[in-house]
Formats: sequence, structure tokens, C-alpha cells
Amino acid sequence: MTIQDRILDYLKAHPEGVDDDSLTVALGLAQRQQANQRCRRLEQFGLVFRRRVNGKLHNFACSEPPVTLTLLAPGRMPEERSWFWEGNVQARVVEYITRLGYNVAFAADTASKQQGKDVIANSPSGKTLWISAKGYPAGTVKTNPRTQARHWFSQALFDLVLWHSENASVELALAFPNQITYRNLAVRVKWLLEYLGAGIYWVDESGEVSWQEARNTEL
Repeated sequence: MTIQDRILDYLKAHPEGVDDDSLTVALGLAQRQQANQRCRRLEQFGLVFRRRVNGKLHNFACSEPPVTLTLLAPGRMPEERSWFWEGNVQARVVEYITRLGYNVAFAADTASKQQGKDVIANSPSGKTLWISAKGYPAGTVKTNPRTQARHWFSQALFDLVLWHSENASVELALAFPNQITYRNLAVRVKWLLEYLGAGIYWVDESGEVSWQEARNTEL
């Protein structure tokens, strides 16, 4: 049984939530960082959500994970593990909205390029949120990263258009690394974001996340 499996079993047995320090002691882990890293990784896949309780982050097992996912071992992570890699952008946004009281029901396996909604969450007021997240391309000898970034931006925006047609009552959002190419494009499609009622989560290199409503989409 892996550490992730042990953590999930323990959290399911403790629905009140468990902080990283307590998990470390309860499971006999060598370092607190083991509990922290595994829980954050499980959070990306919608199997665990983290919420602040009395000023301290607690881990909770999601009651009904929507899908069964195979977690990647650290050595199998893809090469694109820079701060602007899609998986890191998604993880920071999941952490951010969880702190705001959202219950994250699902986070796509970005490492395997799983299709569909990247994040599905429920707000404290009960509204459903769907997020389309993108990273920033590293580029190749033949491909300028700015050119590829424009394609990725278009794909994410088209996701929102399709999802709005699927369910107009759901809250929609984009998530991008804070790169000037994406910032410029966001200004140019401000009208569409306003129509969709969608905002953008911007992820900085430091890991900080900021929320930008459509009507405030300015450089």
C-alpha cells in the first residue's frame, strides 16, 4: 500500500479533517513534507480537498470521487514541471479556491492530458464552478511559444463557450500562468468573457493566485 493509499484510508476514517502534522505522526512518516506533498498531489485529482480550520490547513477525503485515477510516482512526472506547467497552474488554483471554502469535486489528470473540465468545484453558496486551465508552452525549434500560447488560449476560451451552451447556470473561469501573451489576449476578448460571466485565475511564479473578473480584464 502506497503512502497515498494510507493517507486516503486515514482521511476517510477521520471526516473531521486532519492536518499535515497529525497525519505525519499518525502514519509514522519520516517527514511532515511527505504528508504535505502527497495531500497536495491527491488534491489535484479531486480525491482530497484542503480547507483552513482555526487557522490551520486540514485535509479531507472527498466523499465521492467522480473518477478513479492512477497517481504518478514522483519519478514519473513529466519534464514540464516548471512553474508555468499546466499541472502546477491547476494545483495552485485548486489550493486557492479551497482556501476560499470551495469543495473541489474533481481535478483532471493533466500529466496524462485527460480531456474535459480541468477543475469542477462547488462554491460555499452551492454554485458549481468549471475551470479550463492552461500552462505556457516551452516552444520548440520550429514553434514560437507565443504562437503556441495563442492556440492554447483559444482552446481554453472555446471550452467556456461549449460549457456555457451545456449549462448556462454554471460559473465559468480560465486559469493561466501570469504571462504577458495571455494578459494581452485576455484584454482582446474581454467582451466575450463578460458575456459568459467568466473570470480568470492568474498564477504567478511565486505560486500566488489572483482572481480577475471579466469586467476588470485590463493590463
